[in-house]
Amino acid sequence: MSVRSYYDSNTWKFLIAGSQGAIHRELWAPGIARKKEAMHHAHALVVDEVRAIVERKRGGPTRVLDLGCGVGATTQYVAERLPVEALGVSISPVQIRTARRWLRLRRKSLAGNCAFREADFCALPPDLVGFDLAFAIEAFVHAPDPAAFFRNVAGALRLGGRLILIDDFLDGAARSSPRDRQVLDEVRRGWHMGSLLTVAQADALARTHGLRRLRADDLSPWQRLGRPRDRLIHAALPLLRLGALYSHWCESLVGGDALQTAHKRGLVQYRLVVFERADG
Repeated sequence: MSVRSYYDSNTWKFLIAGSQGAIHRELWAPGIARKKEAMHHAHALVVDEVRAIVERKRGGPTRVLDLGCGVGATTQYVAERLPVEALGVSISPVQIRTARRWLRLRRKSLAGNCAFREADFCALPPDLVGFDLAFAIEAFVHAPDPAAFFRNVAGALRLGGRLILIDDFLDGAARSSPRDRQVLDEVRRGWHMGSLLTVAQADALARTHGLRRLRADDLSPWQRLGRPRDRLIHAALPLLRLGALYSHWCESLVGGDALQTAHKRGLVQYRLVVFERADG
């Protein structure tokens, strides 16, 4: 099944299971005490990066591109807080329709401009150029071709523009057993991860397209693994594995349990990685 079909089928379930309209995990950074803050912390990290560009840019609007925008929670979060031109793209028409409906309800609260467009971030339309910053939260791993992802994003950024990835990356130092490899296979299959790479592998691909890595921060300690819901899913794995033969949702739950196991074993890390377009 394609990533488009995966999200067309599962988006409404992700929204029910999550909160704040965000389709990504909570981050319980130091000082965060409420679930709402934890769910928005990834958004706040992006806002910090965008604000730095807004403050140092002289003339013209700051243009921001949300790659794999889901239903637009992060795109709107940024546009509510900063005077930017923000565009969210998703390969899923279901997500784009939902994002546009929510935007109509919240437009009066925006400090900047916000729009949504159906597009594949591995084959961006040629008119999407000149962005100051692009970001992808738990979306890069779905790229079926990571080289095409970096090539397209580099083409969309202006010289000096930045790319932020908040996502899972393989731990390059981890030695995996046959059981570990089985776990990672379940992660890739269940969550349709075509680009589960090490930071070094991503860095090498990005450099070939003029993107130099500035930093790679480990956010893994801010996750909460083994919540009651997670333990319930783990207990139901035998049934879920049978259901995964017929249900995309069961397939996703099996993949999510495997991802938790991979984090607990140190096979993957959840990171914020920042690149800058350094060539002409």
